[in-house]
Amino acid sequence: MTRRARVFVLLLLLAFVLTPIALQPLSARSGKKMPAVAAEQAVFDERAAAVVLGHIRDGLEAHSQRVLLSTFDAGKMDGYLSFSDQVDAYFTRYESFRVTYHILQISQDNGRGVMLADFQVENTPRGGGRTSLHQGQLRFELENGAKGWKIVDMDPRGFFY
Repeated sequence: MTRRARVFVLLLLLAFVLTPIALQPLSARSGKKMPAVAAEQAVFDERAAAVVLGHIRDGLEAHSQRVLLSTFDAGKMDGYLSFSDQVDAYFTRYESFRVTYHILQISQDNGRGVMLADFQVENTPRGGGRTSLHQGQLRFELENGAKGWKIVDMDPRGFFY
């Protein structure tokens, strides 16, 4: 057998032996357990809170009720339809919004996240007029689901009205 043939056979054997190892997940090869995405999402921390408030801000500033309401869990939030109607009236009354917020406190109890935030919204009315400032402390209760943390309660409910 020529040297070239021996090298080829050796490469084939190596490929045959190493392929099953290469196809294993990294965690199985290294002996280390990789963190599960679901486990990371189950922790309600400042990052998770900022993501939720960021979606609210994005929905308002893009003037998108769909984006804003997607942060709320329609199936678990008492009075969601009434709240949705309030948001609709709010978007009808104002042409644009500029949002700032500051997270004051976060906690997690029995799998539910709780967040307290200072919230400010500059509202520009439709058809022109003077910009108004709406501000207050909002308290949110959230639950983690298949699509991440969703708001199941908000106080005061009438903030977006």
